Amino acid sequence: MSIKDVGASTGPQTEPATHQSRTRMFAGKEIVTESSVAVSLSEAALARGMEGHPPLTKEESEKNARAMAEVRKANMAAVTRGGPSLASEFYGDPATANDAVRFIGFFQHSTMAADDMASALHQAMTSPEVNGDYTTNAMDLALMQAKLNKVVEQFVSADYQQQASDFVASYISEKAEQADQMTRVVLSQASKLAQSLGDEEQAKHHQDAIDQLSEGTHSSQTVRNEMLQLTASNKESDVWFSRLNNRVSESRSLPYISEIEKQHISALQQQWQHFVDNLNSVA
Repeated sequence: MSIKDVGASTGPQTEPATHQSRTRMFAGKEIVTESSVAVSLSEAALARGMEGHPPLTKEESEKNARAMAEVRKANMAAVTRGGPSLASEFYGDPATANDAVRFIGFFQHSTMAADDMASALHQAMTSPEVNGDYTTNAMDLALMQAKLNKVVEQFVSADYQQQASDFVASYISEKAEQADQMTRVVLSQASKLAQSLGDEEQAKHHQDAIDQLSEGTHSSQTVRNEMLQLTASNKESDVWFSRLNNRVSESRSLPYISEIEKQHISALQQQWQHFVDNLNSVA
């Protein structure tokens, strides 16, 4: 679609209007919404449009800025109506802020106070800030799954629990896909580097790993699936951490890698206990 310039028939035309759409996730489904229409005008049209409109005074500019700020505030209030304070860590922490709006259904069907739900979700979606590898990343995702499911089980109303559970499953699956994409990018870069250095054997090794990712058989995927299955099929946290520790002990990883993984398990266990204690305090 195009919008013609207003003026003489011999004047230039505007550039086409562009529709900007935004995709959001809700209850595990993508919803595409038309959010705005941007129109690009020619310089001549802009000049004609400004005729008869003197520049705004400082006071008028400040008044307009305040009005726009109020509009933004009202829009945010509409998004979070029935939700927590916008000062909540859930909205302020970069680890959770980008996905926070996707959990609006949890607040609308919560059996706990909105700020308590925000705190629970923030704790459920954050992991220990320690270095690790794809094994520790898999542990983080498995524990995130367990914590989110516990929030659903204890503090989401019965009429919404199935939708909330489906959303959690979709959300965790999406995070797994994102992890695979990051691994694919790293492997692709490594393969190109090996090729540039003339190391065809190493380049093939990385390409084989990329093929495994596509097939779902890469070691990072098998480890992650194993851990996700562990926290999904068993609600006993002692069993989780015992099996995770046994797995690390039985692995053939280098000693310093095993030590990193064991320290990460310890941090996850402490985080889990803190999470459960907080939930019990508001139950």
